[in-house]
Amino acid sequence: MRKVPVIAATVIGAALVSGCTASRYQISDALQRYGLSSSEASCASEFLRGELSTRQVNRLSDAARYYNADGPLTFGSLFAVATSLDDPEVALKVAGSAAACGLVADMPIPGL
Repeated sequence: MRKVPVIAATVIGAALVSGCTASRYQISDALQRYGLSSSEASCASEFLRGELSTRQVNRLSDAARYYNADGPLTFGSLFAVATSLDDPEVALKVAGSAAACGLVADMPIPGL
């Protein structure tokens, strides 16, 4: 009988943890909404899924919505948005996704 509460606690804990990370679809949709191509958004979302919390994705999405750019959002401008959040993990993960997707050439070099 004592095993039931332990199993229930484990299942509830797993559900809570899985609900805290953003899905690939949430990330891809948000990136496409703000100007990244579907292939860029798909690649980035594959890298970022499970790496950013839903809260981090929402903060990044909100900041991207209000980013002033002369055209659609690029990975470079997404990195600028990510660094403005005061959450180094988001900036690091966005930079990592750019590297994984072969889009580092679009990233600004700090100090230049």
